[in-house]
Amino acid sequence: MFAQAEVADVVRRSCLTFRPTERDWADLRTAGAGREVIASAAACENRRTGSPRPSIGAGTEPAAFVPMTAVAMPSELVTSAGTPALVRVRLSRGRTPMGRISLVLTGTTALGFSRDVTAVTDDSGIAVFRLPPVARAGTYQFEIRTSTGNSFPGQPGVFFSVRAARPSRLRLNPETIDFGRTGDSATVVATVTDSVGNAISGELVELNSGSGTPLSSLTDSDGRATFVVAANAVNRGSVAYVRVRGLAPADLEIAAQAGLSGVNTGFLPVSSNRAAVGSALAEPLIFKARTVQGTAARGRSVRFRALNALVHPESAVLDSTGRVVVQVVLGIRAGEAAVFATIDSVERIMVLRADPGPIDTLILERNGESVNGRSIVVQVGTPFALRLRAHDLHGNETSMDALSAALRASQQRLSAQGQSLQLVSLESSDSSAVFTLRAQKSGTYNFSIGSGIKAHVRVDVIP
Repeated sequence: MFAQAEVADVVRRSCLTFRPTERDWADLRTAGAGREVIASAAACENRRTGSPRPSIGAGTEPAAFVPMTAVAMPSELVTSAGTPALVRVRLSRGRTPMGRISLVLTGTTALGFSRDVTAVTDDSGIAVFRLPPVARAGTYQFEIRTSTGNSFPGQPGVFFSVRAARPSRLRLNPETIDFGRTGDSATVVATVTDSVGNAISGELVELNSGSGTPLSSLTDSDGRATFVVAANAVNRGSVAYVRVRGLAPADLEIAAQAGLSGVNTGFLPVSSNRAAVGSALAEPLIFKARTVQGTAARGRSVRFRALNALVHPESAVLDSTGRVVVQVVLGIRAGEAAVFATIDSVERIMVLRADPGPIDTLILERNGESVNGRSIVVQVGTPFALRLRAHDLHGNETSMDALSAALRASQQRLSAQGQSLQLVSLESSDSSAVFTLRAQKSGTYNFSIGSGIKAHVRVDVIP
């Protein structure tokens, strides 16, 4: 019902005298007394209350006869592997701190010292023992003694626990699942350790195959989490991911039905995946395939198909290195293009980009409608807007950067006063230019933009 600290405080305040035997100490520990209670009880020896304290000269026990007590603060210390630790011990005689006394922490040779750690108390009676980083997780018990090896009442000590640090490494066994060998299911063991190799228990590990609910498991005392993966719960030729806190996910490869490696089968990276519409890529695509054993999948047939592109060849046999070269010509539609490769049950994709070609046609619009080569009617003094767009040979909207720069250079001349059809403002961007015009008097005018490639519209100005 009471905390150890509360019991220890009652003992310190209330005890009269106590002369325990070794059996008394053992009985107290059996009853549940902790180190702080034991130390407080030891301090009660030879304490007298309730009657006048005799003087030292009267033949009574001197104050120095009150035994010294040592108390670890705290008595149970927990640290992580690879981290140094400090153990503090308070030495006192009754309520008087004992300074400049050498103490030893017996049993610390188990941490790798050639001899037990020693420390000297300061004026406050506090001795600080410095323990080295411990690589292996475990529990150690040390006893506090004098430098001459004498024990203190109650044999005070320290429980020192070294626990594994944060996860630092995640290993999978196996790293590839081949259901062609294991059958309808496969067992995967994930081992989690810290930076010095200690197993981490009770750590949550998740396996996510990309479909369905992720599997989760806690590591056991050996740092191992076990998963049973069903063949119908994952996609052949894909990659599952195993995650643990603080670490990058580990890849768990799911072999294709023909034993192909899902990770090492696909297109090799290219320096540039884009080109102008209707043109070939600067370099051919290379497709490679390997088995789960890491060997080249030579002699197997690969089929290719394309979206907004043409490929050659449409099917091929992998050479001795497990590769095949594919030539690609992009289609005439600007935007995304793709090449698909299918080998056995594995399909891989390479995404490409078709850029618009150079300007082939200029188009003038008014209110969203093309007015190229037509006539429009406007009123004198009323501003109206015309939008200019550029298309390439295949009708894709293309960049007007160069033309927009030329228009901005001539904007001042076009805006000059005194012209019958005056430019009020010009707003240009990469894809279009907007002219705001105003006619100064009635009449018919021909508005033309461009050089070589032109767009024009007839403007009829009425009162």
